[in-house]
Amino acid sequence: MKTRFILLVGLVVLTFSTPLLALEEADLILFNGKVITVDAQDNIYQAVAIKGDKILAVGSDAEILALAGPNCKKIDLKGKTVTPGLIDSHYHLMYYGAQFWPGFLNIRHPVVTSKAELLQVVSNYVAQLNQGEWVSGNQGFTLQFGETLDRWDLDAVTPNNPVYLRHCSGQYSVVNSKALEIAGIDSLTPNPPGSLIMHDAYGQPNGILSHYPAENLVGRYATGYGDRTVEQKFEDIDKGQELCLEAGYTSIQDVIVGSLQDIMTYKQYADSGMLKVRLYAMLLIDFEQEVDTLISLYQPINIGLYRFGGWKLAMDGGLAGGTTLLYDKTLLASKISYPYHPQDELNRMVKKLHNTGIQVAVHVGGDEGIDMTLTAFELAMQENPRPDPRHRIEHGLFPTASALQRMKNSNIILSTQPQWITWYGDGWTQGTDEATMNKMLPLKTMLNMGIPLAFGCDVPASPYQEPKWAFRGAVVRRSGSGVPLTQTEKLTIQEALHIHTMGSAYASFSEDSTGSLEPGKYADLVIWSHDLYTMTAPELNDLVSEMTIVGGIIRYDAGQNPFVSVSEENDCPNCPADFQLMQNYPNPFNASTKIQYSIPALSENRSRLSNSVRVVLKVFNMLGEENATLVNEEKLPGNYEIEFSASSGNSLSSARHLSSGIYYYRLQAGDFSQTKKMVLVQ
Repeated sequence: MKTRFILLVGLVVLTFSTPLLALEEADLILFNGKVITVDAQDNIYQAVAIKGDKILAVGSDAEILALAGPNCKKIDLKGKTVTPGLIDSHYHLMYYGAQFWPGFLNIRHPVVTSKAELLQVVSNYVAQLNQGEWVSGNQGFTLQFGETLDRWDLDAVTPNNPVYLRHCSGQYSVVNSKALEIAGIDSLTPNPPGSLIMHDAYGQPNGILSHYPAENLVGRYATGYGDRTVEQKFEDIDKGQELCLEAGYTSIQDVIVGSLQDIMTYKQYADSGMLKVRLYAMLLIDFEQEVDTLISLYQPINIGLYRFGGWKLAMDGGLAGGTTLLYDKTLLASKISYPYHPQDELNRMVKKLHNTGIQVAVHVGGDEGIDMTLTAFELAMQENPRPDPRHRIEHGLFPTASALQRMKNSNIILSTQPQWITWYGDGWTQGTDEATMNKMLPLKTMLNMGIPLAFGCDVPASPYQEPKWAFRGAVVRRSGSGVPLTQTEKLTIQEALHIHTMGSAYASFSEDSTGSLEPGKYADLVIWSHDLYTMTAPELNDLVSEMTIVGGIIRYDAGQNPFVSVSEENDCPNCPADFQLMQNYPNPFNASTKIQYSIPALSENRSRLSNSVRVVLKVFNMLGEENATLVNEEKLPGNYEIEFSASSGNSLSSARHLSSGIYYYRLQAGDFSQTKKMVLVQ
C-alpha cells in the first residue's frame, strides 16, 4: 500500500492512496528526510512541498518530487528531521533584543552568578565611566541561594554613579543611593499600586524595588530604559527576531508590550516589511485607572505577520523576590508576597477587558494567586458568556487540584516554561517545601485532563531561549543539579513537541493556519540537527536548528542544507549496487543499537527519483511476535541508519520496554527480504 499522499488543490484537501498528478507545481521541496507533521495522527513523511507561503503537499519522496516544476528549488535533507516551526507562547521580542544593546552592562548568566561576581563586574565597569554616568544593567543578574543585595552593597563599589540593575526574573530591581536620589525616593515615598519600595529596619529605602511600577520610578531615568528611540527599538526587534529564527521559532507571542506606543512601534515595523516572524502581541496594564482609557483606544491590528491579541495583567512576582503568591507565607518563595490587585479590583479589570471580546492573560505563579485569577475569569465569563475567549494563565507554577478542575471547566490555557524545571528547580526546592513542590507544573495531569497547554521560553527571565531547554524540562524533569522532580508528570517528546507547536498555536487562535505541516497551512518549518523522536536525553543538549522557514521563505540558514541541482538530484553514481542489511552495532547492546541498510537503484539509468521502493524494517522476539516497526515508507536509493531503542529509560521515544533476550530484525524492500539476530542485555 502506498504511503498516504496529501495534496492541496485550490482550497480542498484531498487524501489519496496513490500519487496523482498535481494541479500546482511546488516552489520549494524538502525531501529524503523525516517530516514530522504534528497533525491529528502525528503522521510522518519523507518530504514536503511548498507553494508560495503555504504547504502544498506532504508524502513520499517520489510523490513530492513529482510536484517539482522547472524553477522549483530542492533541499536534500539526507535523513534529517523537519518539524513545524516552533511557536513560543511567552516571549519578549523587542525587550529581549534590547538586552544585547552595547550601552548596557552585561550582567546576564553566565557572566554573573553570585553577589561577589556582580559587585566585581560593576566595580570594573564604573572605573571606565565619568562621575554621574549611569550604570544600567541588562536583565539580569542572578545570586546564589540565600544571598541578598541592597543599596549599600552597590554604594560600596559605586557611590558617585547611579546604578539600576534588574534581577533575571524581571520582578525586582536593585539601585544605589545615587539612583534613589535622582528619582526622588525617600522614606516618605508611597508605594505605587501593585508594587513595593522596600525598606530597612529603620524605615529607609534599601534600594530594592519590587515589581514594575516601583522599578519604573528609577528605570525611567536609567540609560537604555526610559530613553529608547524608535530607531533603537527597531534595532531591538531586528536582534530579537534574529535570535528567534536561529532558535527555530517561527511564531512568537509577546505577552508584555509595556506601552501603547510600543504596540504601534511593532505596527510601524510590520508596515515597513521588516518583520520576519509571526508576532502576536498583548498590552500590559499595570493600574486599574488605565483600563478605561486603553479600552477606548483599542483597535484591531492584523497586518501581515503582526496581530494585536489582547491584554496582560500581573498578580504576583517570582520566587527569587519572595513574591510568589502562595497560601503558605512562611516559605521563602512567598515571604513578602502580596496580590498586585485585590480580588475586587482584579474582578473589575478582568470583566472590562473580557468584554472587549479579546483575550486576557494573567502572570501568576502561586496557588493563591492562581485561585484569585480563576475567580476573576469565572465571574467575567458567567456575566458575559461570549464564545471561546481562551483566557490564559502565564506560568501557573503551583496550581491546586481544584484549580486544575476549574481551568478545565473554563477552558483556561496554561502558558508555561518547563525549562524552569532545569534552571530554577533547585531554587524552588530550597524556597518552598515538599507539599508545594508536589504541585509544581503537573503537565502530564493537565494534558490528561484536557487543559490547553502552551510553551514559551520567557526570555530574558530565562537565561537561554533555545527550545531544547523546554523539551528537556518537560521530558526529563530534573533540576540543574540532577534532582528528579515529580517524575510522574514527565511528558514524552511527542507530547512536548505538540504543545510547543499546536498547543501554542491554539493559545493565539492560530491553530487553523500554523502549528502543523498540513496542506493549506502556512509553510513554517524547521530542519533540526537531530531526530527529535529518537534522540536520547543527553543528545538534547546538542539540538539546534539548521534552517528556519517562515511562510515559505528561508529566514535562517546555518549552511548545513544547501539546494541541490538537477544533476545532483537525479544522478546516483555512488548508489549501492545491492540490497544489504548490516549487523547491528553494538551487539549485544544494552539500551540502544544502530541498524544500517542499503537500497540500490533498480533501473539502468541510476536515477534516484525513479527508483523509490517501499522499505519495511521490523523487530520481532523469538516467538515471532512483532515488537517494533522502525521503518515503513518509500525510500530512495542510498545508505541508511536508524537507531533502535529498547529501553524507555534511555530514549525520549520508545514504544515499550523490552526484556533481555534474543531478538530478530527483518528488512523487506520490494522482493528483497533479510533477517538478522541481535542480543539485548539489560
